[in-house]
Amino acid sequence: MAKILSFLSWNVENFHGEPARVDRVVDKIAGKNPDVFALYEVKGATVFQAMSTKMPGYTISITESPSVPEILVGVKGNLTAFVTQRNELQSKVPSLRPGALATITKSGTNYSFLFLHLKSFAAPRDWGLRDDMFGHVASLKRTLDKNAPGGQDANFVALGDLNTMGLSAAYNNETDFDAAKELEFVDNRMEAAAHRMRRLSKTHHESWWNGKDKPGASPLDHVYASNHLHFKKFGGKEIEVSGWVDEATDAKKKEWISKYSDHSMLYGELRD
Repeated sequence: MAKILSFLSWNVENFHGEPARVDRVVDKIAGKNPDVFALYEVKGATVFQAMSTKMPGYTISITESPSVPEILVGVKGNLTAFVTQRNELQSKVPSLRPGALATITKSGTNYSFLFLHLKSFAAPRDWGLRDDMFGHVASLKRTLDKNAPGGQDANFVALGDLNTMGLSAAYNNETDFDAAKELEFVDNRMEAAAHRMRRLSKTHHESWWNGKDKPGASPLDHVYASNHLHFKKFGGKEIEVSGWVDEATDAKKKEWISKYSDHSMLYGELRD
């Protein structure tokens, strides 16, 4: 199968300021050479300057919201692309992040990548907002399906730091469930007949760790895609997770985290 588009998603927490760290991160992204990518928690002119210098062949866009770090999207300049901000993903809470939708046209066919940084934490309100945000993802998929040519499903990929942490109520554990159960709920929602999406397999299940014993490594970053799409396999998996997960010892993992991010990056290739 031939490659159609490659993509990368990475939460580089508090990505701004220190020029040496910015350069290291941009070098990592440039090394993957993705056709489209997104970084989360971006702020400051330093990042844009590094991108312009080290990745001059890309068109860079960034979301706008009043009080939170942004989502930066880069698309190779030889591709026809339309990047829009999806404010409905804020669920009417201005302090939450909008989504960034990059629609890329390749050989006359549209491919839509929705980059997401959903609400964090497991308190009931946090989980409720995250659940509502997932609802907007499903709604967008339905809209794209309706507009897809020939009655086909849209070529749609939703990915990013989805913060699937479960639900933990302070005074009522009757409703509590863990991260694995939340992923099961989201999988069922996205696989429902109207959505026809699945979560792609990853080379490493956990993608986030802050270097501490608690809460430990967690599977926060994910990719969902329309069922009919095909992807390159990395050791039998559809998404390559790389970063601190590749280091052999906790000391090396912590060193990588301090130099780059407590999230590993996600990389995939859409195939025909």
